Amino acid sequence: MSRYRVQLFGRFAISASGRGRLSIAGSSAPVLAYLITYRHRHISRIELAETLWAECDSCQARRCLSTALWRIKKATGGGEALFACHGADEVSFNWTVPVWVDSIALESRIKPVLSLKSDDLSSEDVHRLHRGIRHYRSDYLTGIDDEWALIERQRLRDLYLDGLYRLTLSYAAKLDWMRVLEWGRRLNQAEPLREDMHRLLMRAYAHTGNRGKAIAQYQWCERILRTELGVEPMEETQKLHRELVQFATPPASPYPSTHHPALFHLSRQLARTRHILTSCQQQLEQTIKALGQAGQEALSD
Repeated sequence: MSRYRVQLFGRFAISASGRGRLSIAGSSAPVLAYLITYRHRHISRIELAETLWAECDSCQARRCLSTALWRIKKATGGGEALFACHGADEVSFNWTVPVWVDSIALESRIKPVLSLKSDDLSSEDVHRLHRGIRHYRSDYLTGIDDEWALIERQRLRDLYLDGLYRLTLSYAAKLDWMRVLEWGRRLNQAEPLREDMHRLLMRAYAHTGNRGKAIAQYQWCERILRTELGVEPMEETQKLHRELVQFATPPASPYPSTHHPALFHLSRQLARTRHILTSCQQQLEQTIKALGQAGQEALSD
């Protein structure tokens, strides 16, 4: 029996032991990806057809689905089927065959650790985070931009970033500042609006003797917050910057003030909301200005 390996981070790919990568048609790949994404239930053929071929009428969409399933079956070369039929109207991925999926591996390794406190993580927990994070090579299903894929893409990206955050905090709890820099910079690049991570990196740079980089980190934080959100850094961040400028060693606080995952998600939502409100305000001001100019031109006429 072949063992299958499915890649969903990046562009869809599937390989079988002893046969290498399978040739799955581009129109058929989303079918398998959809079945794996919604793996906890059987999917009706109507749902699959009308979701993946939304631009077609119902009859044509069903024909496209039948063709895609035939191509998937043909790609296995007579081996174990990759999908299972449940009656005449429902299908699912065939989980009876040995299969490894990168997105499932990431979730199974990262999600259980997120419920633990950062300073309670064992070496095994840290190793699980490392292994889970390693699977995230790119965004989920690159090239498929349908709503169902975008929703799962964002969910898995958030899970990956939460794993990075927890891993960085676990090293901060041990005052392992070099590892904090290694993983914190990675998270900082992915989510530059996270002010708590800017502060943690400032502390890490200071405690590794690189005060100049710590100050530069604050300057980047200040610049990106002003550019993207139109706000200044929090007082906590400004205070840490003043300590660095005055050559005072900042306290070796292992955690940012919003280290709890729920608080982090709330702060991220607030930052995005402020950004949206700022953009709306700017658009409103431009509209009012344009209306005023139009009114003046009408009066002058």
